[in-house]
Amino acid sequence: MPKFIRYSLIVVALIIVALLVAPFFIDVNTYKTQIEQTVEDATGRKLSIGNINASLFPWVGIELDDVHLANREGFTDRDFASIEKLNVKLALLPLLSKNIEIKTFEMTTPKIFLERHDNGETNWGDLVSTQPATAGSKVSKPAEPEAAVAPALAALQAESLSLSAGEVIWVDGKAEPVVLADLNVTLTDVQLERPVAVKLSGVLSGNAFELSANVGPLGDLSKLDPISLPIQGRVKADNIRLTPFKKFISGWPEQFGDINSASVDLYANIEQRPDGIRLGEGTLALNAKINLGLSLKVEMESQDQLQLRRAGLNINGKDIIEIKGSVKNLSTTPNFQLRIDSQPLTRDWLAGLVPDLNSMYSAHPSAWKKIKFGTLIAGDAKQVDIRDMQLMLDEELVQISGAVVYAVPDIRLRIAARDLHMDPWLPQDNVQKAQVSGGNGTATTGGKQQVAAAEPDLRFLKPWRVTAKMQAATLFLRGMEMRSFNVKINGADGHFDLNPLSFKLAGGNVTETASLDASLYPAKWKESVHISDVQVGPLLRTLANMDMLEGTLSMDTKFRATGLTQAGVKTLNGRGNMMLRNGKIKGIDIPGTIRKFTNPGAASSGPNETDFAQLSGSFVVENGIADNQDLFMASPLLRVTGKGIVDLVRKTLDYHVEPRVVGTLIGQGDATPVRKGLTVPLHITGPFDAPKVRPEISAKMLIENAPALLNKGKVGGALGKILGGKGSNQPEGQQPASQSEQPVPPEKKLLKGLGGMIPGF
Repeated sequence: MPKFIRYSLIVVALIIVALLVAPFFIDVNTYKTQIEQTVEDATGRKLSIGNINASLFPWVGIELDDVHLANREGFTDRDFASIEKLNVKLALLPLLSKNIEIKTFEMTTPKIFLERHDNGETNWGDLVSTQPATAGSKVSKPAEPEAAVAPALAALQAESLSLSAGEVIWVDGKAEPVVLADLNVTLTDVQLERPVAVKLSGVLSGNAFELSANVGPLGDLSKLDPISLPIQGRVKADNIRLTPFKKFISGWPEQFGDINSASVDLYANIEQRPDGIRLGEGTLALNAKINLGLSLKVEMESQDQLQLRRAGLNINGKDIIEIKGSVKNLSTTPNFQLRIDSQPLTRDWLAGLVPDLNSMYSAHPSAWKKIKFGTLIAGDAKQVDIRDMQLMLDEELVQISGAVVYAVPDIRLRIAARDLHMDPWLPQDNVQKAQVSGGNGTATTGGKQQVAAAEPDLRFLKPWRVTAKMQAATLFLRGMEMRSFNVKINGADGHFDLNPLSFKLAGGNVTETASLDASLYPAKWKESVHISDVQVGPLLRTLANMDMLEGTLSMDTKFRATGLTQAGVKTLNGRGNMMLRNGKIKGIDIPGTIRKFTNPGAASSGPNETDFAQLSGSFVVENGIADNQDLFMASPLLRVTGKGIVDLVRKTLDYHVEPRVVGTLIGQGDATPVRKGLTVPLHITGPFDAPKVRPEISAKMLIENAPALLNKGKVGGALGKILGGKGSNQPEGQQPASQSEQPVPPEKKLLKGLGGMIPGF
């Protein structure tokens, strides 16, 4: 053997022996105090190391036991960080060529305690340098660590890197601590040419989770691009309890039950390809009183564009909504275009989620059955455009388009339908309609007292801007068939204008303009209505729940009031005029009342109503009370004038009318051939649904009507008996029994006789 080789082997052998023997003669623990003091000087925190062991061959190794770093002063008296054991072993020979080959890296039972006070101060804030450079000082260009580190990591290899039994505790003020326990992280076969296997698992506040992935190959670290780094990973977490996180969850819906009983399941697959395509799919499930499930599948061909292949929502196992579309310009000004489609949702199924639906429609004779919608929307961070919404209400299609600007908000909508029945969508429960009592803010229902409806506060609408237009070929509402229905609404600064609302109704036309001032509480409103040639019966039944008039109506009104509930009727003010033709007044039989007056003993016959050819008048409304002074009604039999008030608050009448007979009552139950000129003043009082009619009889009235009551100068019938006329039992021409008796004037006989025939006279 050549001497050179022999001597070289001897030198190598001596070096190996020295490396093996050196740790036994060099006590690295003598440096422990120096290390601890250096850390304390730099951080202000005490560092303690239990023991240090080192080795130099066949690998360079260091082992630290029982390491503790104290918490920041003013925080909880416990360690900020601690490690039970840290063991690092590096291959010796690769180090000679500046390559790092890690045999093992083991960290056992590391613990980190993170704490934040209510004032925002943290126990790690002092470890982060925030001191700026002083003015005028020369700032040296920082060294580029990548330049120095990259060559060293270029040959990085490790059989395994592991962290076991770790723990992280997060305490935020007085909230319940969030604990990440039993944290285990393992990286296997770490190098640059093949994928690195990564496994992570732990227990988050009592909830276990796990993650596994293959990352890489990393390749040349100096050219590493995280965007194109190959990754295949899987995340799984079952039954994550929400109790520890309830402080961070605001607006938990009551329908979901107790949050302490709720949990979440998470499953996801993630893939990132070298060509930049990123794929992801997974599910997120909320387990609560109502179970929600979200499924997602996305694809990113570049960092600026995301394709939403499918996003689905299901509730209690039923598919509800599916969304597809794209999001572009993610790094600058993101914008999206999405297609959203729902499954048909029945009212019976929805009532399981919203129980109030059962009571809202409990007495409805034909409530709606299902709803479905589909829409294409597009927008960005400022607004969303509704390009085509198809809303199916049962089997009727409503088309909606428009836009919504988030910040204002600014709402612009166009709504169109062909035939649209609204009655099935109006709630109707078993509770009877309340009747407002005398001004005490309560209502009576079936003999029981109820609190009156609360006045809505609409001031939240003040910043809103609204532009809306609705058209329907036929709109069915509360028994009305409104054809060619059109309405426009514009609003800003709390003021909303309806200009106009128009439709064809019952053979006529209705046009309305109105405005609402929602900037005040209670809100104020005013309206102007023009009605021409409309059958009044259905209109009054709908608008005032009143069934006392029939006929063809033409009317103009202008009203204003404060408040949107029944209580606001007492603030109603305005005026109007109306003309009714060829109709009837229900509940009031004027011919029958006259018949009873002329023939008190006659039996009632015929319907309780009064026909007319014309009924007209004007009115002024002050504080919910309408005053009419020029009522006029004409029919072939009667001419009626009148005046009085209608109390819209209490829904009562107080009217004085004077019917004058211009025809004959024959056929109306009166056998007398002619009663022309007869005028019987009537007083109509009481509630709308049960008015009372009484004759207003006085001596003056009887004298003035005597010619109409007499037949050829004599009174017949019951009145004749009173006055001694033809209908009297006394023979014609017979003289009084006593010549000394003075004859009684006819009017006195009439008054005396009527006193016994007409109750209350």
